[in-house]
Amino acid sequence: MKLKIVRWLSVILVTITLLTGLIYEMTVWGPRRLSVETEILSNPLIPTNFEGINVLFFSDAHYSKFMDKDRFSTVVSRINQLGPDIVIFGGDLFDHPSVVYPSTEIQNELITLLSAIQAPLGKYAVVGNHDLESPRTKQMTINVLQAGGFEVLINQNIPIYNKDESFIRLIGLDSQLHGNPDIESAYQGIGENEFILTISHTPDIIDDLPTSTSWVFAGHSHGGQIRLPIFNEIYTVPYARNYVSGKHVVNNIHMNISNGIGTTRWDIRLLADAQIHLYTLSSGR
Repeated sequence: MKLKIVRWLSVILVTITLLTGLIYEMTVWGPRRLSVETEILSNPLIPTNFEGINVLFFSDAHYSKFMDKDRFSTVVSRINQLGPDIVIFGGDLFDHPSVVYPSTEIQNELITLLSAIQAPLGKYAVVGNHDLESPRTKQMTINVLQAGGFEVLINQNIPIYNKDESFIRLIGLDSQLHGNPDIESAYQGIGENEFILTISHTPDIIDDLPTSTSWVFAGHSHGGQIRLPIFNEIYTVPYARNYVSGKHVVNNIHMNISNGIGTTRWDIRLLADAQIHLYTLSSGR
């Protein structure tokens, strides 16, 4: 009888220990762990003068609710340590700004943090669905990004140069959720044999993109934010249901989806660490 009681107590103790560890992982360690994903982005259309150029992509900050100055400072420091040449932000700067509108103090705090990010060939951004909750939040988000040194691209494209006339083409699309992506306008004036890097907050838009697209960076999904073994993500969001996380090839277009750096609804992550991505460009020649 005593042996049976000891066994039951042992089972209870192990269960409590595992549950406690799981809770800490989800609520303390998981949301604050920042993974740096590195990859060589190889495409023969990349000009030779962009060989070895580093492009950093991060997304989904959701600032002012769970993401605060200390957590974002860690992200900024890590970005600058990596020494990117180009930095791109994938949208959702604030978390539900129409519900709790960021104060002037919070906006200025974030402007200072964004301004500290260094990228000699430029800093660029698109907007996400949280940014587009109202005309007021959209304009405020654009103002903060621009004041932080980011050029905001909404259904438009620009060439990025490095020392000579050769360039890569950067396209920024509006969010499918709460926005109005205009692919025709965004791709207007694109020439043949250009390396085209398209940024879309929402990944499901890849099904509608022209095959001239070389690569797509997207966010929005948070990688599911909470993923379970076997079951994978337990919650998906509109326009990130066909493609939730990781790498995909659709119609010969490559797409990488970021888990983002912030959290929404709950400050919880499980098996979907926060990510920033460093891509080294190569022509593969």
